[in-house]
Amino acid sequence: MDTRIWCEFAKPLEVCSDHILDIFKKHDVTLNYRLDYGEDSSEFYKMLEIYNKSGIPVSIWATLSDDMGYWVNEQNAQKFFDYIKALLSRIESKGLKIKGLCIDMESPLEDIRRIGSPRNKLEPIIAYGRMLTSNLNKSRFKKSTDIFTDAACYIREKGLEGYATCIRHSYYDLRFGSELMQNALEIPVFKVPWDKYNLMYYATMIRNEMKKYKKVNVDYLIYHQVSYLKRILNDKLAVSVGVTNIGKLGNEPYYECMDDFEKDIGILKECGVEDFSLFSLDGIMNNRARLEEFLSRMKNAKPLKPEPCSRVIRNEALVGYMMNLGKLYYQLFR
Repeated sequence: MDTRIWCEFAKPLEVCSDHILDIFKKHDVTLNYRLDYGEDSSEFYKMLEIYNKSGIPVSIWATLSDDMGYWVNEQNAQKFFDYIKALLSRIESKGLKIKGLCIDMESPLEDIRRIGSPRNKLEPIIAYGRMLTSNLNKSRFKKSTDIFTDAACYIREKGLEGYATCIRHSYYDLRFGSELMQNALEIPVFKVPWDKYNLMYYATMIRNEMKKYKKVNVDYLIYHQVSYLKRILNDKLAVSVGVTNIGKLGNEPYYECMDDFEKDIGILKECGVEDFSLFSLDGIMNNRARLEEFLSRMKNAKPLKPEPCSRVIRNEALVGYMMNLGKLYYQLFR
């Protein structure tokens, strides 16, 4: 089992506490550390040095500035590639080592905020409207796909792992043979030869999203989708789990019951998942017992197959019908 943990907000030396290093070594954890754009300070390099000496792997979760979109997408593909080339050069010049780069592929920050934290009733409509119109540009999508392919090859040539992360809705493109969802979200993922494809199956957030659909068994929804992803992506599949606390948007629902977390890990193990990324270290890093409990429960969870849910199957059939209509609509775009 490959265990990773995301860290979004902590300062570099804050993740170097003895108890964090001890727990990471004990549980063989890779730290996915978010580096603010242009913020590779002396403290950051000191953190890498400490982790190198401790034998704990670190992957750099490189984000861009908020005005560039924060997450990685087709709008900032070249800026991202230029940034990581310069960053890797500086890391190499200092004789330091990293495991790889985390490429967090999500729509621009402003679009996500319009949906997740709208300032008024029109903002979600504007965001979804853009996804179905101006976002659907095949030539721009292909151009950014080519840039990301070059980036993936560059990362691999450096002997590093390219760990691409995307939201779970990208599943529907694989399931129904499309690039429509990825193009609408401006995140070319599956045509790029990344080493790992990490999909966000944050059960706390999915349950919050689906709470109005009371007949949908979320446990089976996750099992059904991830089982398919495992068959298609095989050992390239990774899954992000959580969440343990809030993230960039500040309103993410998180686990309050650890038994629920262990059950969710068991469902993923039943699907054959072997690569887990816990979101996130922030909020639990100063509580040794809670940090260790999350990691222990990840390790010890037993495979669990949920009861089948006909509503999940029916809803996916409806999505498939809509995706087929969407593919006809997509042919209109250049």
